[in-house]
Amino acid sequence: MKTTFCFLFVFVLLLNSIPFFAQESEKPFIVSPLIGDTLLLEERDYYNLLPTINNYQWAVFCLNPDSTLNVKVTYLKNFVPQDTIINNYRSLSSLVYHLKAAENPESVNPIKNENYSGNEVSAVYNNGKATSGNLLSASSSSLIIYSLNCDDDVIDINCATLIKPDELEKLMVKSDFNLGRWLYPTVTGLTAMIIYNNSLSPEDKNWDNMFKNMLTAMGVGFAGALVGLGLNYLVPLIITSEEVYTAPINEDDIVGLSKISRYKDFEPYYLQQTK
Repeated sequence: MKTTFCFLFVFVLLLNSIPFFAQESEKPFIVSPLIGDTLLLEERDYYNLLPTINNYQWAVFCLNPDSTLNVKVTYLKNFVPQDTIINNYRSLSSLVYHLKAAENPESVNPIKNENYSGNEVSAVYNNGKATSGNLLSASSSSLIIYSLNCDDDVIDINCATLIKPDELEKLMVKSDFNLGRWLYPTVTGLTAMIIYNNSLSPEDKNWDNMFKNMLTAMGVGFAGALVGLGLNYLVPLIITSEEVYTAPINEDDIVGLSKISRYKDFEPYYLQQTK
């Protein structure tokens, strides 16, 4: 009986603690001295944050345990204030980086995604129009595509096109895989080893020469692989595949696209100004 009472006491205590912990995670969090914990309308426009929310009034940031931010946004609907919560809006570090870049764009070098390989992206709008280029960034608020006809080393904002996910009918991503990079060295290396082995006389293949033959075969195979790498540069064996994302573009799609976009985890400030 006593054990049962203790169990019930602990259960009730934990149950009553849940709202307390929930409230702790909902406390406003100061993300930066530049804006504090609340993003006013003027700051929203200046820093170009949450641009897709109509009749915006203000937003309050809350920090999650994984260092991502939730945002409680207040806006007007029929002249009446309404609230909506955007969970996992972006990481704290990316938001701070964004604010710093907005204040002094030349002082910040955007972080390139290590998986970026210049995938060609083709976007088809709801109205039937289309555009193509490289994917610079992908977030829940926008996709930014950079023209293939422009310099890829020095970003020209006039070559960037900002697309809202709800404007898309579908998005096609081309991926190139150089099969020759692996196939040529493997084939030429193995071929060289087989030719070497077949060139040996029966006397050379005895047990006494086995270790020497193995080392020589490995050297010959390595040399053959180098020939294969050279052949790959002369005659690359490229296999092209295409992945299609259809509307509506969901969060999982955005996560997948952000992994292959040029810029990681955030949209550079000067690109967010694209109209």
